[in-house]
Amino acid sequence: MTVTDWHAHLWPRAYCDFLASRGQDCSHQQGVVPGDDSAAMLRRRLQQMDDCGIDRQVLNAAALYPGLAPPRQNARAARLANEAMAEAVGTSPDRFAFLGVLPLPLVAESLRELDHLMNHLGARGVVLPPALHGTSTLRPHYDPLYAALDDARAVLLYHPAGTRAGASLCDPDAVAWSVGAIAEQTTVVLDWLAADMSHRFPRIRPIVSRAGGACFLLDPDTLRDVATSTLCFDSHTQGNTAALGLAERHVGRHRILLGTDYPFIRDARLAEAVRLFRH
Repeated sequence: MTVTDWHAHLWPRAYCDFLASRGQDCSHQQGVVPGDDSAAMLRRRLQQMDDCGIDRQVLNAAALYPGLAPPRQNARAARLANEAMAEAVGTSPDRFAFLGVLPLPLVAESLRELDHLMNHLGARGVVLPPALHGTSTLRPHYDPLYAALDDARAVLLYHPAGTRAGASLCDPDAVAWSVGAIAEQTTVVLDWLAADMSHRFPRIRPIVSRAGGACFLLDPDTLRDVATSTLCFDSHTQGNTAALGLAERHVGRHRILLGTDYPFIRDARLAEAVRLFRH
């Protein structure tokens, strides 16, 4: 059986430099080893994949979504990221694939970039945040984009953007990813159901990262809707076996895909994440 990691990050250096030079904070990604596209870091990545039994990684640049002002600069940033991702994949095409980023909220520009991604760069699909600038990425504004993703039978990974869950006595950055990410992923499941996406766009292959957040703790009616939807979920739960067990109980193991959050999860923790998924 081929083991594919659907939740693995790569942040091209040229992309990070471009965003940082225009004022976007890239500190969460810059310096994470081995997270960039240098030859040495790609070799190190492949070695860790071999050590842990991962045959292929599907790379994405989340949660570093283009967020520049004026927004038209996002189209240039997305093209730079996607070209660099395709080049990295080309170094080991049997081991890597990738999901591109789009210059949201610009729909026309995103449609052009999606065409370039799917028809020229060979991407498997895209990675999207659950929300952008305080509004859901499943609102009707984005319907033309979802129609194009449906036509392309694209993979769509929803990955948190790192928005905070609200006021807290804790470190805001810690809350953003320990609690806020769970809230983002739970909300995107509910938005997907509310917008009837599985019926309207049945050929999209959607994956919700972090095992759907807390969606499997919701009411029975919602759980039935999740079970009959097209949503799939990745296995990244920071080793929480109870969360994975809930997901398996409600949607079956065939809709749970390996996701590691590499390189945030690496070395011994990466091996444990793969072992847990196999188990």
